[in-house]
Amino acid sequence: MSVTVRSYQRVFRVDWRIHHIDRWVLPIPGGLPLRTLGYFVGTLLAILILDGLPLVGDLIGALSPPMRYVLIPAAVAALGSQIAPDGRSAHRYALTWLAFGLRARRRSAGHAVPLEDEPVPFGGTLALRGDERWAGLAPARVRGPARIDFPTPMALRRRRNGWQASPVERERRRAPDTVADALDLEQGEVLEVRR
Repeated sequence: MSVTVRSYQRVFRVDWRIHHIDRWVLPIPGGLPLRTLGYFVGTLLAILILDGLPLVGDLIGALSPPMRYVLIPAAVAALGSQIAPDGRSAHRYALTWLAFGLRARRRSAGHAVPLEDEPVPFGGTLALRGDERWAGLAPARVRGPARIDFPTPMALRRRRNGWQASPVERERRRAPDTVADALDLEQGEVLEVRR
């Protein structure tokens, strides 16, 4: 006879059970698992707490006492100890499911990632360099307060809500307002970098 072991976690995990209390043997074959007892007590405590709430307490109070204090906790305990979604215990699955529902939808490296049009506050130095496809500046929009250092002098033009920057050699039609290799943006000002 051979036994297939799907996980060694099952082999080394001890399933604690209550077989008898003092001299009284429980009439449950194999004993009562402590996890089942924990689900029963936890559900009973939740019902007692919810019974004191205004609206939910009225709904729970409509049930008969044997139903709310015995049958519902027993049903939750039986289901919780029998089902194992994703191979995990019911309470661990429920906590993971709640945590997943409450956390940010987009994550990278353990941090929440902002949505497409959501502005990102940045409090450090961000260095940008060109790659093999474009050695110059990449188009960008920066909202102040910020300090921008350019690798080469840039032609700056004043706009309604900030500045527009472009390479000096591309400015042939009109003279720029100023030429600078750095710019300090005030709160709310916007710099738009063009190629």
